[in-house]
Amino acid sequence: MEFEQLLKQLEETVAKLDDANTTLDEGIALFDKGIVLGKECLDLLTESKGKVMLLQKKLDEITQTELKVEEE
Repeated sequence: MEFEQLLKQLEETVAKLDDANTTLDEGIALFDKGIVLGKECLDLLTESKGKVMLLQKKLDEITQTELKVEEE
């Protein structure tokens, strides 16, 4: 699932938790769901951060290679 979809589900879950008509049992189930969704969001962010760092490293290597060629 995409990050944006997970985040939307998390926001909807939080909104339901804020509802005064939510029972205790519903609240506990929603809280559990929120924890799972939050972890999935964090996992995706961590994975994306790793990808961005790899891309940045590749860009740095390309830039350094081109600069060395221009210097010669």
